[in-house]
Amino acid sequence: MFEDWKQAWRQAVENFRRELRESEAGEGAPPDVRAMRRDVVSARGALDKLEAELIRTRKEATAEREQETICRRREGLARNIGDEETAGLAAEFAVRHGERAGVLERKAEVLDQERELLRRDLLGMEDTLSQHPNAAETFASTDRPDVLEERVQQDREFATLDREARERAAEQRLEELKKKMR
Repeated sequence: MFEDWKQAWRQAVENFRRELRESEAGEGAPPDVRAMRRDVVSARGALDKLEAELIRTRKEATAEREQETICRRREGLARNIGDEETAGLAAEFAVRHGERAGVLERKAEVLDQERELLRRDLLGMEDTLSQHPNAAETFASTDRPDVLEERVQQDREFATLDREARERAAEQRLEELKKKMR
């Protein structure tokens, strides 16, 4: 999937740039504004897919960190009651969850950096198209960069709220376990 949207992105940007180069060089007919718009829409769709992948990756990383924390708690509880076998297993699984979380966090960082590159490309494409003499109609308000940024900010806030709710639920479960062990 990742490679599919990257290929779609590259194709849209290349088509857009080719139309623009041919227009500026005076080769052939003037650029097809409709085709350029389609390229912008395609690029925007690829960017949306990347943002969805970024959100999913961050959620997975958060879940792995939570599992790591749970395993560390279990390890501590097991050590407190002298159950070294369970403590060892919990420690082993904590390491695994920690490693996976680290990989996902690095992946999210790379996706975030790539998103910024793609966003700059898209903004350049939109700016170029909006300045084209045959581009009379404007972009829809939901396609403006400030609206995209607002959507990204809302996604971040939702992810934060979701993480906090999961942390509270994990704390409640831990408290219940502590009560049962007393």
